[in-house]
Amino acid sequence: MDIIRLVLSPLATNCYIIDAGNSEAAVIDPADDGERILAEAQGAGLAIKKILLTHGHFDHTGAASFIKEKTGAPIYIHKADEEMLSDGVKALAFFTPDRPFVTCSPDTLLGDGDTVTQGDVTFRVISTPGHTAGSVCFLCGGDGGRGVLFSGDTLFKDSIGRTDMYSGSSDTLMRSLDKLRELDGDYDVYPGHGEPTTLAAEKRYNPFLADFI
Repeated sequence: MDIIRLVLSPLATNCYIIDAGNSEAAVIDPADDGERILAEAQGAGLAIKKILLTHGHFDHTGAASFIKEKTGAPIYIHKADEEMLSDGVKALAFFTPDRPFVTCSPDTLLGDGDTVTQGDVTFRVISTPGHTAGSVCFLCGGDGGRGVLFSGDTLFKDSIGRTDMYSGSSDTLMRSLDKLRELDGDYDVYPGHGEPTTLAAEKRYNPFLADFI
């Protein structure tokens, strides 16, 4: 599975284009600059077929509507974050007051354990509330072997997402981290901000996830 990482938006949000085989792709968290996202996909010979959102904050959703309009790709988000897609205050759009808040409409509302398949890739939804009520991670592969985890703003390299905004909860996030800690095998972790890491490294060094916590 080939992954193209783009760093977009004033908040340096990671957007991922995932090669799903047969010249098809899914995009995770299209932060903004939809033209660039489409150009990167087209340059790799890929057509975007699905839009997956790890949560509803504006810096992860800014180009979702544009990409949906241009490609027809449906938008997926957890049902608990649906309201953020049309409410700029709840989506924290005030962080960048010089930029308009772009609303979008989801096509499928996700729940824990759901799967989304595109081509050769299946994304399993792990509900990980805490950063927002509807935060999720998307897990590919694994089952005791090495897989890939798109962790959104739940888990970062050496850190975790903040919980002091609308629908956030530190206690809830700690329980979500327990779910990630219990995953078997190792995973390459692609977070919503910052550099990629591995689940094994975070279990060892991340002060919020380490086995000694």
